[in-house]
This record gives sequence, C-alpha cells and structure tokens, in this order.
Amino acid sequence: MSAPGELLSAGELRAARRSRRHPRPTQFDYLHLQALLVDIKEALARLDGSVADALDIYCGSRPYDDLFPRGAHCVGLDVEGNPYGVADVVSDRFLPFEDSSFDLVTCFEAFQYVTDPVHGVGEIRRVLRPGGVALLTVPFVWEYNRTILERRYTGPELEALFEAWDEVRVVEDGGRAIAWATLTGTLVERGRTRIPDLGGLGRVARSVLQGLFVVLNGFGYVLNVLERRLERGSTTTLPMNLLVTARKPPDG
Repeated sequence: MSAPGELLSAGELRAARRSRRHPRPTQFDYLHLQALLVDIKEALARLDGSVADALDIYCGSRPYDDLFPRGAHCVGLDVEGNPYGVADVVSDRFLPFEDSSFDLVTCFEAFQYVTDPVHGVGEIRRVLRPGGVALLTVPFVWEYNRTILERRYTGPELEALFEAWDEVRVVEDGGRAIAWATLTGTLVERGRTRIPDLGGLGRVARSVLQGLFVVLNGFGYVLNVLERRLERGSTTTLPMNLLVTARKPPDG
C-alpha cells in the first residue's frame, strides 16, 4: 500500500478502478457501488446528440471512462495531492476552463466537497455548451470526515440548485436496505482490516469475514427487492446516493 501523499502503484490503481467499475459481492460496499453503477450507465445511455468533449470533475481513478459516449474526448480534473495520478488537469481552482468548452460535465460522488454549490453549478453551466448536460452523483447515507467540509443533499435541494436548467431529473440510488447493508458492512470491514496476523491466523480470520460480505450483500439484495414493493407511493425515502442530470438551455 502506498504511503499517504504518494501516488498509487499501477496495481493499486487497477484495483481501485476494478472495485468501483466491477464491484464484487465480497466487497462490503458491493450493493452501494452496483446500484450506483447501474444508474450511471442508464443516465449516460439516455444522452442524445453528439458529445465531442466531456469533463469529469474530481475524476479520481477514472473508473467510468469507458461508459462515456463513443468518440468523446474526456478531460479528467482533480486537485493537488490526489493519489491516482491519472488526471489530465490538476488544479485547486473550480473550474479552470474557458466558457462553452464541453458537451458533458460529470462529477461522481464528489460534488459534496464543493464549498459553494450555487457557484459550483454556475461554473458547470459556464463551461458547458448550450444544450450540454451535467451529470452529478452525491452520497446521502455515508460517513464523512470531521475535518473536511462536506455537504449532504436531498432530491428537492438538487432540483432547486438546477431549477433554471432544462430536463432536470433526480434518481434515488438505493434505499434503506442497501444503506443498512453498506453501513453494516462498513463496521465489519473496519474490524476486519484491524485484525493482527497472529502467525497467519489473522489472515484466515480476515478471509472468513470477507466471505461473510457475500451473505450480507445477498440478504441486503432480498430486502431491497421487498422494500421497492413496500415503498411504492411513499413520500419518504432514505437513499444511499442521489443522481441528478440537467441540460443547459439552448439560449445559454
């Protein structure tokens, strides 16, 4: 494992991408990442028209690059000190691009770090071409770092941020069952990674606990199916994440 502040090795980078792009049932966050992946795929598949230039804000390991429209040139933006080393542009400025530079702007699980969301949405609109699309996903039920400003958004809040846009659509990604399974898995994972080796016994214990994630994820999947049936027509929700897409009006 790379030390803090160092770039990930090639193997670590591949593992980071794989864990998000192809999550496995042995991961504690499998249901969360799988539901997120499905919604991202569907949102990108709904895009109509030509996407020549795309921007991925806070791109991280860039696990979803292959899902962008065919032929699109994707620019990855990230901040100084990110450990992945695959961003095309590294800057702490939001956003260091000229007006009307992109047809698509994405930000996966990172817009919650933008300190001024109104300004952030305005900047996304500025760098989009008329008719261009913004696609953002943000966590709702997820742990946060007490030392970093991090926001949580509801569906109505996201709709309000994009109220001056066209075709605003908010998708709730996962519900109570997936949130429960993921948070329970988080607790188990924290304990699993802290088990000492103890002459090899620790490795065996860690493998057994990792196998339990398959059972936990399977139970969470069944509960999620039941929840979808029981929650039809309900006005309350507890999503794992929220995804919003919005189109910049043709008149800019």
